[in-house]
Amino acid sequence: MTATAGSSGTRRPTMSDVAREANVSRSLVSLVLQHPEKVGDKRKRAVHDAMRRLGYRPNAAARQLASQRTDTFGVLVSDLHNPFYTEVIDGILEAAEDFRHQVLIASGERDPSKEKAAAEAFAELRAEGVILITPTMSTEDIEAIALAVPTVIVGRPGPRPVGTGRVLTDDERGVRVALDHLLALGHREIGFVAAGENPGARAREDAFLAAMTGVGLADRAHIASAAPNQEGGYAAGREMLTAARRPTAILASNDLAALGVLGAAADLNLRWPTDLSVVGYDNTILAQLQPIALTSVNQPRRLMGRTATTLLRDLTRGGEPSSVTLDPELVVRSTTGPASPSPSP
Repeated sequence: MTATAGSSGTRRPTMSDVAREANVSRSLVSLVLQHPEKVGDKRKRAVHDAMRRLGYRPNAAARQLASQRTDTFGVLVSDLHNPFYTEVIDGILEAAEDFRHQVLIASGERDPSKEKAAAEAFAELRAEGVILITPTMSTEDIEAIALAVPTVIVGRPGPRPVGTGRVLTDDERGVRVALDHLLALGHREIGFVAAGENPGARAREDAFLAAMTGVGLADRAHIASAAPNQEGGYAAGREMLTAARRPTAILASNDLAALGVLGAAADLNLRWPTDLSVVGYDNTILAQLQPIALTSVNQPRRLMGRTATTLLRDLTRGGEPSSVTLDPELVVRSTTGPASPSPSP
């Protein structure tokens, strides 16, 4: 039997040692390690028994170099502080584990130049594919990345960059179901927190204006721009709620901004849902926490992550780029109720 690396002075067993121990060829050992489904159970068992007796551990880096595969996906997020992204990553990790892939994660901090640098680093590290979650970089930069490595985008509406796969939810539908809920409760003065300049935020703002126009309430739509976080939502909420004609309901473009609106309302001694109804977007874990219990438009975040990973795996195997649009739905909780009879501050 070949000596193992368990004690001083002995060397690590090699693939050739395993082949001799199992009385098979070295190429068969390699096939067992890389494509076990192509080897019969008897010979596969012989190889694994030999590996166990020798204490052999496959060299992952060597296998990757030999096969020109790294079994690694890169994932770029815009903001790790927003639980939407981490919940999408949960779905990516689940699917990647099913596919026996590792995942590298980087944050672009909503900075296009940082996003571009991180995506280029993934390519240099020989990631087999890249998932970009709501990227803020230009379409041209995304297309350049897709030329270098298979790329799938999550949550960026508008024209799909050439060569990319994409997963998103129907924002027009999501905004509309939220407005339908508020209209059914009697609200007519309705505000919208447009959190950020990224394509997703703009798409939701456009959907809000179109929906309000469609029901003849364009002149009663209140819009305030804000950073896509709790502080931005607070500032936007305070701006709308201290106006001469304030809304009785506010839809925010994400849950963090919605929490900021609730904070502004509390500081102005407004109660929800008695004085003000608030709807978030994404239905992250924040929306589900008590005692707030935020009404929110649900994006199926884990499913988005799993779907993106499946599309990426297909791309790395020579498949064609494709797009999947998922339906959102409204989850009603405690922050929405009938319209206040008096919208005056």
